[in-house]
Amino acid sequence: MARRRSQEPRGRQAGARADLSAARQGVRGLRRTDRALDRRPIITLLTDFGHQDPFVGIMKGVMLSLCPAAALVDLCHETAAYDVLGGSFLLHSAVRFFPAGTIHVAVVDPGVGGPRRPILAQIDDHLFVAPDNGLLSYPMSHGTARSVRAITAGEYLLEQVSATFHGRDVFAPVAGHLARGVPPERFGPEVTDAVRLTIPRPSLDPVGVLTGQVVWIDRFGNCITNIRREDVEAFAAGVSGTLRVLLDGRPLGGIVQFFGEAGPGGRGAIIGSTGHLELFSRQGNLARQWGIAPGGAVRLEVDA
Repeated sequence: MARRRSQEPRGRQAGARADLSAARQGVRGLRRTDRALDRRPIITLLTDFGHQDPFVGIMKGVMLSLCPAAALVDLCHETAAYDVLGGSFLLHSAVRFFPAGTIHVAVVDPGVGGPRRPILAQIDDHLFVAPDNGLLSYPMSHGTARSVRAITAGEYLLEQVSATFHGRDVFAPVAGHLARGVPPERFGPEVTDAVRLTIPRPSLDPVGVLTGQVVWIDRFGNCITNIRREDVEAFAAGVSGTLRVLLDGRPLGGIVQFFGEAGPGGRGAIIGSTGHLELFSRQGNLARQWGIAPGGAVRLEVDA
């Protein structure tokens, strides 16, 4: 038996085929878009520029001019002015939450315009663009520095490099070119003497006291210390009794599981989101109340 041909007009059949083809192309296009989004370059920014001036926005403009597809993420722009080690701690606390291949631009640069080098470092699976002043000390200490390069290739910088704004003239264009796919080796030679600042470590003294210090104070006045969760657990494992914390020689209280456990207006210590021991005043500003600054002495003792 002969197959019956469709009785639909040829024009309608052609239109249906065209619609189906368009739909298929749309699906394929959507999949391509999804794959492109998966590869969208990510650039983070950490500076001590604040938000009063247009510095951060200008850096973003330079990067987007070079790579409009880049996703720009503000980590922090309220790092204490000129606090290189504090900025390094904040940078380290954030980078592990970003995917491999992320480009991190960090600018806390009291030596801008001087002899310090701009560098490009690959640490683990991330790229870092920063001044060579120790700003990468924490990421380098906790990761594997696969390469560190001095940025010397002038073709990847703005045409005129000022003495005061390398964030715009050096670091932002380098990040933009990296996001476009320029390989790191084109930016300059490898170096082996990148500046690394001494990172304060906690210590256990002969009388059985764990000592550390405040390394950062957040906007709530909480005092983040250099004593990590592992340090507290190791210290507590070999003792019997209640642990208590002293801050600059003043008894603060014990270690709690959550802020509310300290009671209204209470003070205490908690393992914070960075994995470090954090000292607080519940719904208060401990740093302001007690006049605490980075470097404040912290002691963890056993109250028998």
